[in-house]
Amino acid sequence: MKLKELSLSLEVGQKILVGPNNEPAEITKIEFHEKSGEVAINTTKGPRKALTFRLTEDETAQTQSPADKYR
Repeated sequence: MKLKELSLSLEVGQKILVGPNNEPAEITKIEFHEKSGEVAINTTKGPRKALTFRLTEDETAQTQSPADKYR
């Protein structure tokens, strides 16, 4: 499936899952590097690139209906 648009909303204080074991962390700072175009986030578990994390179950449950889990 090809995406035509992607919207990403991050907030300081938002809970996310990071690392290979999906450990919970909180976003503490969001940075945009103009020269490279990269977005970096600082978390309670260390710095990360913006798309190297997972949303917690609470976040994804709000955007999906319960039936979508089984499709």
